[in-house]
Amino acid sequence: MKHDILTETAFFRALENGSINEITTGYDDFIATVISVCRDSDQTSAYIALSYAEIEIKALGSEDKAGKTYADKALAFIAEMRNMLETNIVKPSLSDTPVLEWTGQTIDLVELLYALKETGSINNGEMPICKMSDVFFPLFGRKVLRDYTRFYVSIKGRETDYSYTYFIDKMRRKLNERIKADIKKSLQR
Repeated sequence: MKHDILTETAFFRALENGSINEITTGYDDFIATVISVCRDSDQTSAYIALSYAEIEIKALGSEDKAGKTYADKALAFIAEMRNMLETNIVKPSLSDTPVLEWTGQTIDLVELLYALKETGSINNGEMPICKMSDVFFPLFGRKVLRDYTRFYVSIKGRETDYSYTYFIDKMRRKLNERIKADIKKSLQR
């Protein structure tokens, strides 16, 4: 979608030219286009188009009272639609699920994030670590981590002859112990 889709409308051209008749007739079509952009476009594209239109309408600075009224109405509607986009970001609904709290070390969570990325387990491995951090840290009740690379550097700098991934190795070991114990219990029945 083009970023200037809303400024290519008859309403916007009328605001530029100051024709009140064209402004009033183009307003409803402009509003319908804003709604269509928000409904039919991805959130980022819609947000960009709304922001661009807002800046351009403000820059016009209509001196005609009726033109200013319609420009203000259009700006208010753009602001409301942008707020709606911001509040309707698809987020996991945590209201019905128990609260998760990461009780391990932060470096362990960072190690897990890198492992999930490298295995392609999240979005085929195409989501950047910073975006994964933005999702995972709040999910586990942690403040979003901005210096996650510092932890990765620590992981790379671990003294080891065997493995750099202490946490993942511990997870594998603990899960294998659990599976072996469960198998042993089921064989004793």
